[in-house]
Amino acid sequence: MKRERRRKRFWLWAALPLALLLAVGGYYAWNAYHSWNLVYKERTETGVPQTNPVNPAPVRETLAKQTYVFLMLGIDSGNVEQGRSDTNMLAVADSSSQKITLLSIPRDTRIRIQGHGKEKLAHAYAYGGADLAVKTVEAFFGIPVDYYVAFNFNGVKEFVDTLGGLSIDVEKNMDFDDRITHRHVYLKKGRQTLNGQQTLNYARYRGDADGDFGRMRRQQQVVRELLTQTVQYRNVAKINNLLKIMGGNVRMDIPARTVFQFASTFSALTGNDVVTMPLDAATAMIGGVSYMNITESERSRVAAELQRLIRKQPEPTAGPLQSYGIHDSIEPGVGSRFGRP
Repeated sequence: MKRERRRKRFWLWAALPLALLLAVGGYYAWNAYHSWNLVYKERTETGVPQTNPVNPAPVRETLAKQTYVFLMLGIDSGNVEQGRSDTNMLAVADSSSQKITLLSIPRDTRIRIQGHGKEKLAHAYAYGGADLAVKTVEAFFGIPVDYYVAFNFNGVKEFVDTLGGLSIDVEKNMDFDDRITHRHVYLKKGRQTLNGQQTLNYARYRGDADGDFGRMRRQQQVVRELLTQTVQYRNVAKINNLLKIMGGNVRMDIPARTVFQFASTFSALTGNDVVTMPLDAATAMIGGVSYMNITESERSRVAAELQRLIRKQPEPTAGPLQSYGIHDSIEPGVGSRFGRP
């Protein structure tokens, strides 16, 4: 089977630092409450689904108070409330260990969407917004999602610009034409402060021999810098301004009081505290449409691991969790392992 040429934009690496920055800001600026309505959008309570559960017992009954599950959604349009979710990532945050486990789900995953049959995961958001996207992922893995964060690409750019730029050690000279902005990009090797657009250009560059693997490596570098630089951010005036700027680009259903709790717990989070969970998927042509197919055995394995994390059971001796790094294999014609955001 010919491996699909993946052209996905994995922008989720920006969602987590964004949420953390808002958390840190809220903790130090109580007057940010009035700005919260700009990004807060409550969803319908979905409960714990019973579609394909690994264990029919509701997970939420044994959910430790320190553990929360987020669904991060990167939207492919200028309107954050419309469009498809190009990026779909689960984040399991354990406040007791101060660790976050990330699971990236390919946007083309063939999945059952309530009222629409089996389609690509990205379409769930287009059909029913965050409500349907959350329900779809919950049903697929048999786990509860506590909160969602949806953002568009403008949000990433404005996020970095509002910070005053991001200090990045550019790994090599880059000279290329950006296919999305249709602008010529030149970045010189070495540490420098990149603005929002330059940060996006750097993260999505794949014009070298490393291709997608190089792009993933650079995205890791960006997320580490975002994490380490934003958790130390204390400019209250800019944080309030950031909330206003983000109003048109970000939606989430995380209550302010919960954000304050996360701010205190994860304020020292670094890239070393983030681990990724691999997911095997293979391309498949069905009805003339190319999908990413996740086998039932793989779905069950990942679902069981997610439930273990949520229930805070001991990790197996040879567990599937991996350090936040590019070391996954891709077997042409067989499948791909998505162990990275």
